[in-house]
Amino acid sequence: MSAPPLTPKQLQVLESIRHHQEETSLSPTMQELGAVLAVNRVTVYGHVRALLQKGYLENLEPGASRGLDLTDLALEVLKRRRPEPVAKEELVSTANNPAAPPHPFVGLKLPLLGRIAAGSAIEVLEDRNDIDLSDFLNTNEESYMLEVQGDSMIEAHIQSGDFVVIRRDITPSPGDIVVAILEGDDIGQGSEVATLKRFFPQPDGSFILQPANAALQPIYCDHLEVRGVVTGVLRSY
Repeated sequence: MSAPPLTPKQLQVLESIRHHQEETSLSPTMQELGAVLAVNRVTVYGHVRALLQKGYLENLEPGASRGLDLTDLALEVLKRRRPEPVAKEELVSTANNPAAPPHPFVGLKLPLLGRIAAGSAIEVLEDRNDIDLSDFLNTNEESYMLEVQGDSMIEAHIQSGDFVVIRRDITPSPGDIVVAILEGDDIGQGSEVATLKRFFPQPDGSFILQPANAALQPIYCDHLEVRGVVTGVLRSY
């Protein structure tokens, strides 16, 4: 029987656990895993629960903060992925290498030439200011963009064809618009599904993903992965 498939994030969780065990001889806590993966503890818990169900993790001490351990199945998968050691003479110093290119919005400015009426007429302004798009869209090196397909968020002024700006490093608050990754089994599909919805965690640990379209129903799920919070919307005409 073939091993259950792993998502990229689930594989990253296993690799993070192995690295922590090799460094400290202890299994990481949920908080430590979240810090390494740059996600919140709720998201980490969803991945860990899926890995327990698939047989890649076992809970040796239920209720303990460091009770998780890798199973033989996980160790075999990770063994196949471990790279061969690099010969010392092959290592290249990065001291003289150019720095990574900046985020595309950093330093990009457009002139603000005044205001224009969308209702009654207003006075024309001659003063010029520059708008830094990285500030306007709240972007940094953890930002990326997605093109929207569908009309589930139209009442939040996000239309099909718009581009949403996402920050990976922001912990979502209730009501934030997030990129949510759902296990396909939870919604009757065979693979992971990504969706853009308002995020509402529930006291029992479950979640409600609320569309901004009165014609659509919310999504109820026990676990999900949040891959960022929307900080801006771009639209071309």
